[in-house]
Amino acid sequence: MLPLLLCSLLLVLGVAQAAPVTASITGEQGLAFRLSLDGQPVSRGARPQIYLDQLRPGYHWADFYIPVGRGRGFNYRTQIFLAEGFETNFILLARPGFPPALRTVSTVPLAPPVVSYPNQGQYPNPGYPAPGYQNPRYPTDEYSAPAYQLSPAEVDNLLQAIQRRPFDDARMGIMHDALRESVITSQDARRFIQCLSFDANRIETAKYLYSRVADRHNFYQVYDALVFPSSIREVQEYVHSIR
Repeated sequence: MLPLLLCSLLLVLGVAQAAPVTASITGEQGLAFRLSLDGQPVSRGARPQIYLDQLRPGYHWADFYIPVGRGRGFNYRTQIFLAEGFETNFILLARPGFPPALRTVSTVPLAPPVVSYPNQGQYPNPGYPAPGYQNPRYPTDEYSAPAYQLSPAEVDNLLQAIQRRPFDDARMGIMHDALRESVITSQDARRFIQCLSFDANRIETAKYLYSRVADRHNFYQVYDALVFPSSIREVQEYVHSIR
């Protein structure tokens, strides 16, 4: 039944006239909700996360129904903007004493440009060592990074593979598989974390990636990908505990 709803949604949104974009909406701390977009229902039951595919770029009206128990709930309507060529990730807030709010968490390119280098095996950026390089500052152990550092092109390819997955679990699985024996920069780690919708998953991934960044002195850049100050503190405490 859900594919039928999505097909109806696509007809209303006029996908054929514009390049499609994607979006995800996540309820804070597992908050469940129902969603209608431009007057068309997207989900029948309440869910904590909804992924929207094949939408037209531009403005849309989002109508939320947030159940509060015993058959009761309240409605919240807002307008969202979806940029062409990007996936936009939102978080839905409904805190006691405050009206509901929808915040933009991140806007991620759907297809980052892939850079090709004519000299195979040589990376023009001195921050990316050649394959087989062993950083003496970080010998391989439980909390230190393996030797091989991904090139910029490899990072972009990995980012594309992650973004093609609709949900956090699959995206995190790809990260773990790809980085089991590799390292990246702190800036790249921030890009990967920004692909995730749930703040809890961002925290978990930030902790995981700390042992897989080659420039740990720049790890503060990762904190920009975390939504709440409490999340930053949790990751900072983790980092301090294993240093």
